[in-house]
Amino acid sequence: MFKESFSHEAYEYMGETRKYRFHKPENFDENGKYPVVLFLHGAGERGDDNDAQLRIGIGTALSDPESPLHNAFIIAPQVPLEKQWVASSWDPGTYDLDNTPETPYIAGAVSIVKSVMEKYPCDKDNVYVMGISMGGFGSWDALCRYPQLFVGGFICCGGTDASKARKICEKKIYTYHGDEDPVVNVRGTRAMVGAIMGCGGKNITYREYEGMGHWTWDRAFAEFDDINALFAN
Repeated sequence: MFKESFSHEAYEYMGETRKYRFHKPENFDENGKYPVVLFLHGAGERGDDNDAQLRIGIGTALSDPESPLHNAFIIAPQVPLEKQWVASSWDPGTYDLDNTPETPYIAGAVSIVKSVMEKYPCDKDNVYVMGISMGGFGSWDALCRYPQLFVGGFICCGGTDASKARKICEKKIYTYHGDEDPVVNVRGTRAMVGAIMGCGGKNITYREYEGMGHWTWDRAFAEFDDINALFAN
């Protein structure tokens, strides 16, 4: 089972103990060099069981033995009930990053990434954030706040602040949204993609799924060519 490849872990941040799941690359070799992925789950997977965050998205993607994700370090923290990666409303698909303080959940997740990179043979040129829905907001947020850490992102149906496009203009980004999404308005993704391209960005790929609502992640994580391209240096 795919969940069995994820160990149960915990970390201390700002005086609190928080949980996460951790996946090592298959056929792990200490002399190797592997991509690092921070996965940010959606609103329905919040809690403290350290399990629900793998229920959909990257967790189920690993149930396919052909997924390129098997050969990466994957960090999957969990946000408590009623909390968010980004403290903003979802349905507009946009928010003002300058007036939205970073949450301890994004900061804490980044601290785990840095810890893993110190401990394991990671490819520092292959560090990505992936997220779905609420975690899509978190993924854009992390990219904009930590452009020196993350090389790129894989983002499903998230919201963002397009005024920050220049900060991530050169990042390798794959993003996905359904054109009939009733939960997170597609205009946020469209605006960010347009802004990145407008400032000269050439490494962004946007797939807008016609006739699809919010549930885009199963289709997106099956885009193996995209993930392989993301991981390629």
